[in-house]
Amino acid sequence: MTRAERVSRNLNRALHGLFAADERAWLLGEDVADPYGGAFKVTQGLSTVYPDRVLSTPLSENGITGVAGGLALCGDTVVVEIMFGDFVGLAFDPILNLLTKSVTMYGERTPMRVVIRCPVGGGRGYGATHSQSPQKHFIGIPHLALYELSPLHDAADVLAAALSRGEPAMLFEDKILYTQRRYVDNRVDDRLAFELRGGDGNWARVHDPAATAAPTLVIAPGGVANRAITAATEAARRGRTVEVLVPARLYPVDVEGLLDLLDGADGVIVAEESTAGGTWGSEVAARLHAEAWPLLRGPVELVSSADRVIPSAPHLERAVLLGADAILDRIMRLPAGPVARDRSAPSPDGSGTIAAARTGPSPAGRVPAAQRGVAVDVPRLNPNDDSYVLLEWLVPAGATVEAGEPVAAVETSKAIEELPAPDSGILRQDVAAGADCVPGATIGHILPAAAVPAPATPPALPAQAASVPDAPARAGSGPGVPAPAYPESEEAAGTRAAPPGRPLPPAQRRIADVVTTSHREIPAAFTAVRVDVTAALAYARRAADETGAAVGLTEVVIAAVAALHERFPALYARLTDGGLVVDAAAPAIGVTVDAGTGLFLPVIRDAAGLDLGDLADAVVELRMKALRNRLREEDMAGMTFLVALNDTAGVTLARPIIPPGVTCALSVPDVHREVVLDGDGGVRERMVADLGLAYDHRLVNGAQAGAYLAALGEALQR
Repeated sequence: MTRAERVSRNLNRALHGLFAADERAWLLGEDVADPYGGAFKVTQGLSTVYPDRVLSTPLSENGITGVAGGLALCGDTVVVEIMFGDFVGLAFDPILNLLTKSVTMYGERTPMRVVIRCPVGGGRGYGATHSQSPQKHFIGIPHLALYELSPLHDAADVLAAALSRGEPAMLFEDKILYTQRRYVDNRVDDRLAFELRGGDGNWARVHDPAATAAPTLVIAPGGVANRAITAATEAARRGRTVEVLVPARLYPVDVEGLLDLLDGADGVIVAEESTAGGTWGSEVAARLHAEAWPLLRGPVELVSSADRVIPSAPHLERAVLLGADAILDRIMRLPAGPVARDRSAPSPDGSGTIAAARTGPSPAGRVPAAQRGVAVDVPRLNPNDDSYVLLEWLVPAGATVEAGEPVAAVETSKAIEELPAPDSGILRQDVAAGADCVPGATIGHILPAAAVPAPATPPALPAQAASVPDAPARAGSGPGVPAPAYPESEEAAGTRAAPPGRPLPPAQRRIADVVTTSHREIPAAFTAVRVDVTAALAYARRAADETGAAVGLTEVVIAAVAALHERFPALYARLTDGGLVVDAAAPAIGVTVDAGTGLFLPVIRDAAGLDLGDLADAVVELRMKALRNRLREEDMAGMTFLVALNDTAGVTLARPIIPPGVTCALSVPDVHREVVLDGDGGVRERMVADLGLAYDHRLVNGAQAGAYLAALGEALQR
């Protein structure tokens, strides 16, 4: 598979290609010249190669755009960079009254080859004045085309399309995309493919080639596309089929390339990050209603960010900006009618047009006739746990569920797993939330719709049973055993006084189980060294500038740990129950992530083969999965070495816990300054970290641990 470049590098390459092909091309903007290369490094290298045509300008968006208009009137090609799209409002007058009007204002058509680049969008904590999506304010201006960068379109093609019109254009670039990699080879992942549609390749269609059910169409531009793809993937886990349609050109709106996809679709959602009201999504909906109403199952739905000023605090920003969860919620709220989707077949009325063939109810064979229903069983989720916690029921008892829809959340020692309904029907809950459940246990049933009503939700566990894993059980109780529907008698219920205190949260119980097992079974030793990480921090900063990824000391340490696998195989091995040592074929590095609801240990399996930029992307992806409760067992399987991040400010030394099945855990604490004497008797300042290695003394001795830490320190000081 072709190695995908980052979106920022793709755009940088497109600009280099433009300047190489057009000797009259200019780039104007604030701090666009080297060595800075723009606020997001998109223009790096251009001023070095083309010093006379790449100009860093004063801080005046109005002035920059006015000069661009003058150059365009002289027949030149101009790319303007607005450092942050929020400030493009300052250039509204020359855009409205000079650039666009000049196309036809002088009695003949005048080419105005100007592209105004605008980094837009939130998600990076830049606050109210650097995070807006102002696209909607420029819709409907004659002779002004609007484009948006996406991970599915090549920036060179988008630039060429914008300039070929001979009219001014604006190119909006969601900042969150810059560090992300493009999709190539017509694949998004192992399940989803994409194709470019239309003669100009304006629309990218992301779909599951194996899907046969009627889709919900989500139209999402730019950086919202990835959020829509995430929502589509989760919707597929819940039994829905979703296709994501991503345009390169926002305006003028092109709906011709969508008409054949509308036929038979369950519904259409337009998702955009701007606030509601007078938006691009509204324009799309109006065009679809006017030109394709007979093909629509219902009105086009719009979803956007909250009508609020964008805050800086990450948790508040997430609450305001449109995210994958909001798109998923809108998808799941659309009625999913059964639609036969064979677009190659003639319509039911015999006409040559493609039409949605509405079928009857789902085949009866999908729901068994047996009144006992289909059991909801707990699968074996990982080999380390003998029992799990039924964390919560995701749908109420008696609710109608579809096959594949998540109905319960089970927590293991590693992750929270959602259990799908094995069939369609009515949910009966047989075990209360908070109960322990063993692999293979039945916690509920899916009853046929014609069956008797499902019983009410089982009562919550008593406080002592929920908080003490090995509390004495009454007859008929215990892991995986249904809770009684009613107390023995009202008198008996009235005499039970709940003990004081509150239950220990299930997540903390699982952490406690792992720590207890580690202390009981692993003879751990601990060695720590102080390492000068000044060079490592400088290396991380250079890598961040070069790759555009969020590279820090964590990624440099993980890369160094992965690289030491061949020299120190014993530290990456594991000990079987039979006392045999099994060497690891490759380093799979676990990283601690404290999501606030529990401690998770996701694994980077190919750490040795990733550059620092890719490694940083992998770490960020795992952290976001943990924060969004999206981690699965496969994300945390196969660990051979743990890097425990204890980098809270002020923490200088930490002794990590060795998880069962792992030989070593390396703690990375907070970095602090230290003043030392140099070789000439002078004083210098350095940045240091006290790296601590906990190791299983059955496989690793103190001398090996010391040698390993010395090698690690040497690698970090290069």
